[in-house]
Amino acid sequence: MRIAFKELVRQPGRFLSVGGALTMLVVLLVVLGGFLDGLELNQTGPYRAHEGRLLVFSDQSKLLIQRSQVDAEEAAQLGATDGVAAVGALNQIQSTASDDQGDIIDIVLFGYDLSTDVLPSPPADGGAIIDQALADRNDVAVGDTLLVGATAEPVEVAGVVDDLSQGSPTIWISTERWRAIVKAGNPAALPPEGFNQALVIEPSGGADTKALIGSLAAVDGVAAVPPKQAIDALPVVQQQSSTFQGIIGVTFVVTLLVVALFFTLITLERVDLYAVLKALGARTGNLMAGISTQALGVSLVALALGFGLSVGFVGLLPAELPVRLEAARMLQTAVGVLASALLGSLFTLRRILRIDPAEAIG
Repeated sequence: MRIAFKELVRQPGRFLSVGGALTMLVVLLVVLGGFLDGLELNQTGPYRAHEGRLLVFSDQSKLLIQRSQVDAEEAAQLGATDGVAAVGALNQIQSTASDDQGDIIDIVLFGYDLSTDVLPSPPADGGAIIDQALADRNDVAVGDTLLVGATAEPVEVAGVVDDLSQGSPTIWISTERWRAIVKAGNPAALPPEGFNQALVIEPSGGADTKALIGSLAAVDGVAAVPPKQAIDALPVVQQQSSTFQGIIGVTFVVTLLVVALFFTLITLERVDLYAVLKALGARTGNLMAGISTQALGVSLVALALGFGLSVGFVGLLPAELPVRLEAARMLQTAVGVLASALLGSLFTLRRILRIDPAEAIG
């Protein structure tokens, strides 16, 4: 292992080709992961804004808010359950909004009752909380008025909150104001009186979430889940995740094959050296440890360079592209690359086992 490490330090040019290839693969993996995270985060802001709460849907809705309807009786039963501090409505509809300049943009209009760690309480007097994406795109600020829906209902911006997008920017108003706007512009989409698309449950202080979900299961006709489970049920998230995870998985396989091919070739060049080392008492395990050390060393350098290049590349991309470099994803990439390199280096084991010192030396 010491010989292998010294070779890695003293002759880095020998590993330049595999290092360059691995660096480019790292950049590809990081950017793919950034697109996956960016697309998911861009679609799930309203759900993540309710972290620490529970979301309630009708049990036949497959946790999709647009298919769900929960009635007042079910809401009352949920509110009477031990561990529930408050129950509030949550409704949404696809709509449009225009600013003072008349620019029209697609939005998702939410009606809600309860504040969260992200969302303030619904503004009084028909005001609205808007997504930072809408504020940036249309240069909208607190105090401006937006015209929402087909009937151009005016709502005054009372606050701006970051990371609330659901594919399109979102606008948040009180449930009463939401029902009035939907009734005026698209009455067919309005839930019946006494019904809401979904509910938000705020657990009481110290309540165990898992135990509370079990208690709420006693209420027929509804399903109470944490926001993460509702996110995983979204078809768009499932489709994006399966597509990108497949591409990322193939890229890891390519990484493994690149390492395996390089070290197989370099092992063929070192047959005489390994034969001498075996004749001097070196074990196969020692030789494999040296090769694996070199593979991991090259991979670590490639990771450092690849991460740096990825950050610079993503910084040059247009702001409209949904690319988010998340620490957890980059850690997964690093572990995956190191594991692929280690497994790739083991492909040389069969060749090393076949080396006979007497035959190789002559």
